[in-house]
Parts: sequence; C-alpha cells; structure tokens
Amino acid sequence: MRFKNLFIIGGSICMITLGVLIAPKMLKSDDLGKANKYYEKYDYKFAIDIYEKLLEKSPSLEVAQKLANCYRFVNNTIAAERAYATVLTFPGFDPINYIYYAGILKQNGKFDQAKRNYLMYAERVPEKSDYAVKLANSCDAARLWLQNPDVNVDIENENSFNSEHSDFSPIAYANGFLIISDRWFLKSPENDKNAKVYGWTGNSFLKIYQAEQAKDSAAGVMQLTLLPEQINDKYHNGPATLNADGSAIYFTRAGVADDVDLKKAKDVVFRKTIYLASKINGIWSEATPFPYNSPYEYSVQHPALSPDGNILYFASDMPGGFGGMDLYYSEKSSNGWSKPINCGNIINSDEDEVFPFVRKDGTLYFSSRGHITIGGLDIFSSKGDKNSWKEPENLKSPYNSTRDDFGIFFFQDNLSGYLSSNRPGGKGADDIYRFYQKPKEQFYAVEGKVNEKGTGNPLSGLKIFLINKKTGEEKTTISAEDGSFKFALEKETDYTVRGDMDKFFSRQEGDITTKGATESTVFNVKFEVEKVEEAYLVRLKNIYYDFNKYNIRKDAEPELNKVVAFLNNTPSVNIELRSHTDARGKAAYNLKLSELRAASAKDYLKNKGIGKERLSSKGFGESQLLNACADGVKCSDEEHQLNRRTEFKVVKVSPVLSYLPAPFKNFR
Repeated sequence: MRFKNLFIIGGSICMITLGVLIAPKMLKSDDLGKANKYYEKYDYKFAIDIYEKLLEKSPSLEVAQKLANCYRFVNNTIAAERAYATVLTFPGFDPINYIYYAGILKQNGKFDQAKRNYLMYAERVPEKSDYAVKLANSCDAARLWLQNPDVNVDIENENSFNSEHSDFSPIAYANGFLIISDRWFLKSPENDKNAKVYGWTGNSFLKIYQAEQAKDSAAGVMQLTLLPEQINDKYHNGPATLNADGSAIYFTRAGVADDVDLKKAKDVVFRKTIYLASKINGIWSEATPFPYNSPYEYSVQHPALSPDGNILYFASDMPGGFGGMDLYYSEKSSNGWSKPINCGNIINSDEDEVFPFVRKDGTLYFSSRGHITIGGLDIFSSKGDKNSWKEPENLKSPYNSTRDDFGIFFFQDNLSGYLSSNRPGGKGADDIYRFYQKPKEQFYAVEGKVNEKGTGNPLSGLKIFLINKKTGEEKTTISAEDGSFKFALEKETDYTVRGDMDKFFSRQEGDITTKGATESTVFNVKFEVEKVEEAYLVRLKNIYYDFNKYNIRKDAEPELNKVVAFLNNTPSVNIELRSHTDARGKAAYNLKLSELRAASAKDYLKNKGIGKERLSSKGFGESQLLNACADGVKCSDEEHQLNRRTEFKVVKVSPVLSYLPAPFKNFR
C-alpha cells in the first residue's frame, strides 16, 4: 500500500513521530489499548504482534477485524486471507468484509471463492449489487488473462537490484539507474537499538539509491549508493522522475517540514508531497516543494514527466477527483507550473490510479485498482495526453499478476524495460523485474469472401480489384469456388477493394489502409453483393395510410420496426424507402403524396436511431401498379390497397472490414 501511507505526529516528540518508532521491547502484557494506539497511528507492524496474541486469548470481532485490516494494509495476502475468513465467523460483521476478503482471495489466485464472496456482498447490500457483480465478473476475465500469457513477452527477476526488502520503480540515470528501496543500508535494528523503524512495515524508510555496475566485479553485480541528503531526507523519499538530460529530478517525499513544531503538532496527519531539485556543476541543489503540495490536506505523489519535460503527471487524492487516488497533470510555462487538472474519467476510476510513466512515444502507463484487473494493482496503457485519452488497456499477463504490479519503465527501444511487483517467487516484498517483448515480424494482407445478397451463396469467378490509391496500380484476382480471395499489402499504403462493376453494384467497394499500423494485420473483407438485374427489393406489408394522409399510423409501426432491426443487424447497408399509390386521383397529386409517404417512413426510421446518411426516400405515385387497377378500371378497395404500398431497396452494401491480429488464423 505504498501510495496510501499517511504519517501521524503523535504526542511524543522523538519516540513516536510520523510512524518513526524505536523497535518495541518485549511486551509485558497483551493490551488492546496499546494495540489500538499502534493501529490508529498506522504502525501496523507492531499492532499485528499484539492483535495476534489477543485473538488467541480473547477473540472478538474488533480484534479480528483490525488484525485482518493490518495484514491487508501491509500486503500480507496469505495472512489476510486467514484473518478475513475469521472475521466472517463473528456475528454482526460489516458486509464490506466480503469485498475485502474477495479482493484478497483474488490476489491469491482463488477466483471462484472471490467471485462467491463478491456475490455474497451483492446479496447483503442490494443497493450496491451492480458494483459487486462487476467485481464478480472481473474474476472470469482475470482467470482468462492469467491462464493465457503473452508468449512473446519474457519477464525475469532482476536479482542485481533486489533485496529481501521492497525495491521498486527504477528509472535510467547517468550510467545506471535510480531505484527506490526500504533496505537497511547503514544501520539495522540488529546492530543499532536506536535505529528508526517505519511502523507501517517495520522496515527502514524508503530512500532513492543510485545503482551502477560495480567496478572490478562480474557483469550484473550492481553497486548501490544513496543519493545525497539534499534528496534523501530522514523520512520517505521516492519514487522519482528525471528530465531528458538528467539535470532535474522530481520525487515523492513524506515527512515533517523543517518549520513544523513537533511539540505543538499533535495528532497531525502529514501526507505525501512532490519535491524537485536541479543538478548544477554535478551537485544537487536543495530540494524545493512543488507549488501545489498540501501536506495537511491531501497527498501529491508519483511524479512522471512527459518526454519534452513540459507536462508533469502525478497521483493525488485532492478534492474533486473521481475517488481514491486520481492522475492529474500540470503544464510548465515561463511562470512555473500550472494549476493541476484531473486527467479525466477515462483514466481515473472510483478507486486508485497511481505510478504514472510516459514512454518516449507519449503512451501513458499507470497502475489501477479501479479498472478490470487480474488481482491487486495492474498496469494499464492509454494513448492521448492531458485529459483526453483513449480507453485504457490492461497489459495482461505476464506483465500483470494476481498481486500488485506497478512502477513500469521502458528503455529507448520501447520493447524492454523494468516493472515492479510483489508477485510470488521474488526475493523481497516488492521486486524489480526485467521484461522484454520480442519484436514481431510484420505483414499485412487482405482476405475476403463474396456472397450473393439474399441467398448467401458464395460467388465464384468474380473479379476482385485491389487499387493503390496513390499510384493507381491495380491488382486483380478471381474469387474461388467458396467465394474467397486474398491480396498481400504493402506497409504505409492506402487501398480500395472492389468487385466487378459490370455485373454487380458499382458501389461495392471499401477502403483499407496500412498507414500507422504497428503490428501485423489481416483485413477481413466480406462482400454481400447483388446482381444489377435482380436488385434487392423488399415489400413491406400492412403499411397503410389514411385517405389523403401520409403520416405513419400505429398499425404500420410493427412492419417498420422490422426494417429498424434489419438495419441494426446489417450496419454496412444503406436503403431507399419507396412509396406507391393507387391510380385513383390525379397522377401529379399521387406522385407528391407518395413522396410525402416515403419521407414519413424515412423520418420514422431516423427517429428510431438509424443514421440519416443510410436512408433515402422516393415516391413513384401510381406509375408502378401491381395489378390492372389503372384509371377507368373498376376495382375493389382491397385491390386498390395492394398498390398503396411501401418498399425498401438496398442501394449500397459496403464491405465489412475487420482488423485481426496476426496470430488469428480463423478469420470471420
């Protein structure tokens, strides 16, 4: 829970400040009050020791609940699973524990159990059932992603960086990297009884380390040094981001400002802040605070610079967000940094979005609990900038696991880099992992099939044209017995694909482009064509109009609704509404009346959500009678009614283009 750590100044000046504790001596008695004080000050490591003993001797819902919460906060999912299972055995527990328990089960890879507990919450809290069902359904996606990892991505533990403690969020720096770690670098509780301990974890405070290849050592052996005290103060520091030339650093810091009087600042919560420093003549300046920090009110953390250094992205729980931690951005100008703006609800959810990173191509990477995840925090990517983004994509497995995955960094090739995770099998709490995505051999092609409209029969022997829109070069092929055809395509090229215009509708064509394609792509084209001499015409039944009227009557709506369904099911089709009258009355009047009736039918379809560009209308008056009831011929009302009809005709069938990734062999 690196991004929610709050830091409390207690009543004692030196012994208990900001979660800084002298490692506690052996307790003489298991005291609930003492455990609760540790709990309230976020010193979960010490609270756990007492709660465990209390639960064994004097079990109660309060003790079980707080113990479970402690394990959840320190990310011990194995112990948390056991603890929340215990909570659910006590009468009167808060139903939110189903959600907590399910989340822990999901992180432990127990998706069926997690799903059952999410649904139990939905049953117990009906007003939040939609939320709970969404979480339950996410278990199915999580299992699918986990069981089908990307075989083109290799991930391995970066042993040279990692220790038995937390190590995460590496970035390139000078001839090596900067990493964040809470390892005991200078002193540890074992060799210094006065060593400062962070009560949340029981470890040292987070510091920013420089990691370089150790001199006169085997390849892969890294030498770590602390950044100077201008950057690393006595409390938490990191993660960090650098500008392009490494002359400016922005980093998270949590601690007490120099002007705070600890004697007076009793029970004040200090949250995380961003600081920045510059390197001048090889020496780091004193760090100065980001102008929009507010340590008494909310956290500002996890800075990430855009490639040009002019946009600073970061995470914050400042008022006005969508929930939890949101991502924000601030723009650099001659007057400094602009007021932060939320990145918007495409990126941000009602839970936490944290650890942003901007790749050199502008792609934003971040970690989230609020989007659909495999387990804890998952890494997502999105294209865009500032507060305009495309829907985030989960990187799936193996980038993401059932545990927390965050702190991603890419090398210049945009294919390899580092990420951080507390997934099983690591050396410590959080470890740094190196990933490498194998470059894919790119190819482009179009494959398609031609069927006759109406019958669905494959059309063989039809000439298909592929036209290079820039050069005008034409390639042709003949559809096979099953109606199939294919062409190879060049990269960065625009094409038109069309059928034989002599035998079939001339508008049977579609555009394809390989411009901007970053991976192998097969364009799957389906032609549903009709012969010119057999135009696709459908007569609508029971479309009646009152005498001398053109409005759509209620009894005509069911038939027109069938047209709506047809158009919704065939989005590649445009139609023409065609209305006719009987022969009674003057021909000019009947023509006008039929045009109005056709237009009414078109307006009805538009009001049902059909795009106007897909509709046209035409009136034929009495010019196309279906029987002998012309002027002067005596006919019954039923015979005249046969001629008062509305039809629709397909006037354009655009090919359906589907984009399928290279590994797929069964094209739609």
